[in-house]
Amino acid sequence: MGSWNTLHHFDDRKFYSEIVPDLKNDGQLLHKYFNSKFAKRILYRREDTIDKEIAEIIKFSRFLDKDFKLHETLYEIKTREKNINESYTDFTEKRFQDERDFENANGEIIESINSLLTLIVFSECAAFNPHLILGRTIFTDCVMATPNSTAEEIMDNFTNNELGSIFYSSYSNCNGLINWVTNEDLQLLWLDKENIYSADAETDNYFSDFCTFIEIALENNLGVISGTNMNESTLKLIPSPLNLKIDVKELGMKYVINYD
Repeated sequence: MGSWNTLHHFDDRKFYSEIVPDLKNDGQLLHKYFNSKFAKRILYRREDTIDKEIAEIIKFSRFLDKDFKLHETLYEIKTREKNINESYTDFTEKRFQDERDFENANGEIIESINSLLTLIVFSECAAFNPHLILGRTIFTDCVMATPNSTAEEIMDNFTNNELGSIFYSSYSNCNGLINWVTNEDLQLLWLDKENIYSADAETDNYFSDFCTFIEIALENNLGVISGTNMNESTLKLIPSPLNLKIDVKELGMKYVINYD
């Protein structure tokens, strides 16, 4: 079985101006959401361990890059090149061991970040409903991009992430966020829109829904954020923090849905 993926509207400006600084410094949002009614549905923590875990998350977050995606140590491991006198076997074994050591040391913290950040994002700066179905392969089978184009580079971020990312990996059990695309990058994508197209006539409806979804984001100065195997039953209960009015039935959308 593969992962079930979805795409959502996302206020990247608020994320970077308010949420990321807090996660790297005071952690007030961590305290707020660790103790929220929704956290109790997806996090199972003893109350006497919460302060310690928050301190660990803040410490870990300080090693993430300015985009809050890549961990500097994991990135170094993933991108390390083989030394000229090093055998390929030794190189791969060391990299595998270093990755395993990183996972053993940080796996629980990364799992907490994935769970909590998903809750924070959809409470503060993203709308869970309505969302575009990415499915397991629906998006990649329906929406095409010209190879080596700006559009292809940006669209890859809807379903994938970069080396060194702490999201959508074995460390998070493939649950939570995958990646996000800022409003600025969506604007670049739309400037290169001539290089995206539907796979065939049968996928035209999906492609049309995708384009409408992105256009709504652009009209409202938003980006988009994708997630995989998220806790829909909890996230659907969170009131949307975005001031968006989208009637999917009126717009005739089939692949942009509300999870009821």
